[in-house]
Amino acid sequence: MTITQCKYVLKIAECGSFNEAAKQLFIAQSSLSVSVRQLEQEFDIKIFERSGNGVYLTEEGAEFVRYVRHIVEQNDFIVNRYTNKKLSKRLYVATQHYDFVADIFGKLVDETKEDFFDFSLTEMKTYDVIHQVETAYCDIGIIAIRANDISIMKRYLSKRDLLFTPFLEAFPHVFVRKNHPLSNKSLITLKALEKYPYVTYEQGEHNVSFFAEEIVDIHSDKHIAINDRATLMNALLSTNCYTVGTGIMPSQLNEGRIISIPLESEDYYTIGYILRTDRNTSELTKEFIKMLNLTAKDYISE
Repeated sequence: MTITQCKYVLKIAECGSFNEAAKQLFIAQSSLSVSVRQLEQEFDIKIFERSGNGVYLTEEGAEFVRYVRHIVEQNDFIVNRYTNKKLSKRLYVATQHYDFVADIFGKLVDETKEDFFDFSLTEMKTYDVIHQVETAYCDIGIIAIRANDISIMKRYLSKRDLLFTPFLEAFPHVFVRKNHPLSNKSLITLKALEKYPYVTYEQGEHNVSFFAEEIVDIHSDKHIAINDRATLMNALLSTNCYTVGTGIMPSQLNEGRIISIPLESEDYYTIGYILRTDRNTSELTKEFIKMLNLTAKDYISE
């Protein structure tokens, strides 16, 4: 086994496709397949299974990836330490689409005084957040779980050696532009929303209820599914669309153009972070978690 082979496996796991991994690695797909096959033969294991949508890790493949992730990280650390003569602080965060997470991430970047660091914040679908932490590509993931789905989601995460730690319970708020017809309301009912288009985040092929980012199930005759927060903001600012979320939106991110109004509902969901149970938490990740908890405390006290 070589470091190069380990990196190949990690890239395939990240991309979910031999073809896409080969493109990003700038090698022929046939060479990539041969390399993986040699590894599987060497250790008498099956790392990947193919499906119509690409490839996925087998159970023993997921275990193998966890081990080689550490090998590659240690290799990269040694190379950086003794070749470049510099150390970089690293923090990779995967999250659902939350303004306050982006706000915290920006503050952490601003407060980091190191000469060298490697930070990443990626907003993505719920399944992908979980997958990025499961494969150890990201250090921490931020997701929300509906109250009725807590048990099923915790079992789902536990099977992947992931631990969910809650830091905030959020009740549904309606997000609309400042001059929306409903913007003068202090409380909005589901009935009042019926004639307006409802915007939600698309979950793709993993479109099951416990992966939904929205707190409540709203069956609207006018529905728009989007993939990113920028598109959501544009839709809210330019139309009478609405979406439902936590109610937390730092004003510096939207300049007060988007407002949140409580929705009449008994539903709520729990926002928390997920970490691998078999991996030490870095000091930078701990600092990020501390900032998450402080934000939750500020929200509760409002």
